[in-house]
Amino acid sequence: MVAKKEQLPVLIEPREELVRAAKQAAARIAERAPEADRQRRVPVENIRDLHDAGLLTVAIPADLGGNEADLVTQIALYEIIGGACASTAWVMGNHSVFCNRALGMMGDGAHSLLKDVVERGSLISHAAIPGGDTKPAPGGFIATGRWPFVSGSNISTWMFLSTMVDGDNRWMLVPTCQPGLTIEETWLSMSARGSMTNDVLLDQVFVAEDMAPVAVLPAAHESWLPNGPVALKVPTKARVWMSAMMLGVAQTALDETIKFGKTHSMTLGGGTRGSMPGNQFAVADAAMWVESGRAFLIQEARSITNKAIAGEDFVPMDASRMEMAGLVARENAQKAVDRLFGVRGAHGLYERDNFERHYRDVRMGTLHAVSTPDLVREEVGKHLFGVPLDTQPRWV
Repeated sequence: MVAKKEQLPVLIEPREELVRAAKQAAARIAERAPEADRQRRVPVENIRDLHDAGLLTVAIPADLGGNEADLVTQIALYEIIGGACASTAWVMGNHSVFCNRALGMMGDGAHSLLKDVVERGSLISHAAIPGGDTKPAPGGFIATGRWPFVSGSNISTWMFLSTMVDGDNRWMLVPTCQPGLTIEETWLSMSARGSMTNDVLLDQVFVAEDMAPVAVLPAAHESWLPNGPVALKVPTKARVWMSAMMLGVAQTALDETIKFGKTHSMTLGGGTRGSMPGNQFAVADAAMWVESGRAFLIQEARSITNKAIAGEDFVPMDASRMEMAGLVARENAQKAVDRLFGVRGAHGLYERDNFERHYRDVRMGTLHAVSTPDLVREEVGKHLFGVPLDTQPRWV
């Protein structure tokens, strides 16, 4: 009897046409990045560039007109856009999360929303923290109150706002032009200044029941789209966008610092900054942190995608490893930029240069509520010990 041959993993590479389009868009977006940071607002031209490049549809299935990019491709795209403008990549990432999630929650009911994204380049923002006071009304719900941290709020077309109704968590889909909806400019932040992560206020806004689905949250290793296309059939914890964009920030900071070191002399001594061994060590450390973070992230993305291609079920370890890889990438990116500050010296403080912005923006990678370092470590550690995630007490 002939033994069955094991199927070899497919070596998945980023899709060249999307990478090429992303680089072209990034060149224009990077030119606007300093002004976007100063104005605390991503310009609508950046969103048009993302739309023209097909980057607003990376999480939308092809049969709905989207680009359904696999995780490896998404890593490359978010790194490119993150390196150009972290605020733009942040808005893009939040948008893409809900392209995928809307389809998982609403099914066919999300098709018109996704068509709007595909055809018009409409942007989706969302508030993940349940807010407001929402009460049942004939045919739907009436909501009043405040929702914080809505990234992209000022230029989005649609918003998903999380709320509680009679014990159920619902996601209300509201057009930004809705009467009774206002945006309060609260995002006076240090990092991702242009992301417009402002507060949204509703005043007696009616939301139809079919536009307020009950929140669906699959297990960490399960997919939003278990019957969807292979490229998008990934664990809910396989969130690569934030980690990839932070690697992009760090890579740009590294590239610019190497150029700086070659062209700027030491204040004392007269040699170039690149001639100083301490600065050579710094760029070497930064390069190794970025490369290792990227390698781990891509390794796990390829593993996940190969399991989807083979039709295998995901297991909790798949989600755990993606969480590990994502955290390593984000922390390595921050360590790299911190290390490069020494090469810059006092020049790194100047707002006229990009480095100061990179130093601020890369910090966003370890601040997001659902992926803070200690939370990820707790989840990974419990999984490795075989301890259920909901075991109490969490702390002694």
